[in-house]
Amino acid sequence: MRSIGNNHGAASVLLVGLDAQGMGLVREVLAAEAALPPNALTFAEALPAARRAKPDVLIVAYGKEADQALALAQAASRDLPGTTIIALSTKSSAEAILSAMRAGFKEFVVLPDDAARLRQSVRDARSAAGGEDDDIDADKGKVIAFAGAKGGVGTTTICANVAAELTGLARVLIIDLDLMSGDVGSVLDVQSKDTLAEVVARLDRLDERTLSASCAVHRTKLHALLTPDDPTQLEGLNADAVLQIIDTAARAYQFVLLDCGTHLDEAVGVALNVADFVVLVTTPDVLSVRDAFRRVKTWANLGVDKRRVRLVVNQWSKAAFLQLADIRQNLGLEIAATISEDRRIVDLALNEGKLIRELGRKTEVLKDLSAIVGLITEDASAVEDAPKPAAPEKKTGFLTSLFGRG
Repeated sequence: MRSIGNNHGAASVLLVGLDAQGMGLVREVLAAEAALPPNALTFAEALPAARRAKPDVLIVAYGKEADQALALAQAASRDLPGTTIIALSTKSSAEAILSAMRAGFKEFVVLPDDAARLRQSVRDARSAAGGEDDDIDADKGKVIAFAGAKGGVGTTTICANVAAELTGLARVLIIDLDLMSGDVGSVLDVQSKDTLAEVVARLDRLDERTLSASCAVHRTKLHALLTPDDPTQLEGLNADAVLQIIDTAARAYQFVLLDCGTHLDEAVGVALNVADFVVLVTTPDVLSVRDAFRRVKTWANLGVDKRRVRLVVNQWSKAAFLQLADIRQNLGLEIAATISEDRRIVDLALNEGKLIRELGRKTEVLKDLSAIVGLITEDASAVEDAPKPAAPEKKTGFLTSLFGRG
């Protein structure tokens, strides 16, 4: 598991004077970067609270109460030299920025225009406090996130079958983080009275034993933490909760596989950042590869370097519309593995709630899954030493215009 700072990997942040709209914008931008409080402090509460908490970052509303914001920045910069103080405004002006910088603010941001700068400032503050984005915690299990370029590419099927294959080697947990339409329980044909919802409700006493007790157990001894049937039960699943759950899981299991589905929400943003590497699943067609391209660009904005992405092409055959060279070139990623197209055996496995292995040990699909098992069981150092993404060659044609290159 990758360590990304304090407080289970997140930067500690206090918010001051923000209204509901401001809170919403900050949560959206910093979903994967920080442990955010449920409410903003008033200006009167801010300095005493900051002195007690000594946060990495103090984000202060800079608008109608600019005088109070300036006074707070002056006091906080004097009393809390290790805290990064950021002004959050609804509009930018040279005069306001100059006044803010003179008072002690390090950054002056307007959202959503300055989202990237706000994220970078929080990362810098986190690193200064002793956290390094790329450090791998050798005392914890390996965490691998699986995400699909789009729906229907087979992400859950691959993740679940790979997790089951790993159980012959180690203690393994799969966590269903596709909160809206998670299908891990259906693919494995398991049920559990406890789900992520119950785990979130017991976060104050969560430990390795209680986490394991909350999991469904597959006949292969694979443990699975499932999503509830009603997604509204997960309203309390914020970034800090996800970090705590994954951190506890990495202490209890040698391998933790996270099925992130295709949606990018707060939970998935955290998962992508703490994972040792991310398996991106696509199929060899234009729509899937285009969506994979978009996904990689979005992940980069969240701090997920391409070197941590492992591209898997599912439903592969020589008759595919896009060849491997096309996919590699247009995504700028090496292909880590391909999974042969065999809709008959995959559909049979899904409909009967069985693993690929149970339907045929000599199938090409099972042989291909072993390549992903090999990726996961490599030493953690191999993740850091992974080759840099391939530089795309100059190319003309419809793929060039599709991906905006040339």
